[in-house]
Amino acid sequence: MIRKKNKYNKLLDRELIDIYKSNNEINALGELFARYTHLVASIALGILKDEQKAKDAVEEIFKIIIEDISNYSVKNFNALVYSTSKFHCFKIKNGTKNIGIENDFDEILDKELLLQKRIEILKTSLDKISYNQKKCVELFYFSGFSYSEIVSETKFSVKEVKSHIHEGKKNLKSLLEHSETS
Repeated sequence: MIRKKNKYNKLLDRELIDIYKSNNEINALGELFARYTHLVASIALGILKDEQKAKDAVEEIFKIIIEDISNYSVKNFNALVYSTSKFHCFKIKNGTKNIGIENDFDEILDKELLLQKRIEILKTSLDKISYNQKKCVELFYFSGFSYSEIVSETKFSVKEVKSHIHEGKKNLKSLLEHSETS
């Protein structure tokens, strides 16, 4: 699909969100959705395995995302789209099963405790990788910066940024695997 150029094509996701929130500019929102429709649709189709349910889910997901953008400060739109899509599709897929609330609560609590433990291990592991790797990984994954934004922030080349992120991920994975086995 070829999209015609408009004044929003070159803007970052964050800038489009700011324009939408401040001016209620629907075209900025349309540009965001055009960028991510393929991601949402592929996640929905992959999880639901039914084209009509996937189409309905895509509409519902974008409605949820509009509410989230309006109510919260969104720094990483890609992560919001991905997590909202997965969560909503699994909710639809599992919606026909009757699972007790107590079982859900216990399972959620167990997962939350495990997640908190992993976050602590991750924070400790981040301090064990090189400063440049840590800086690039934090900016990319935690702050939602693009490669070009990281280049501007750190003065590394794009190649160096990609290398620091790749090596940082590899080192973190190794450290995390080692900490889980000990």
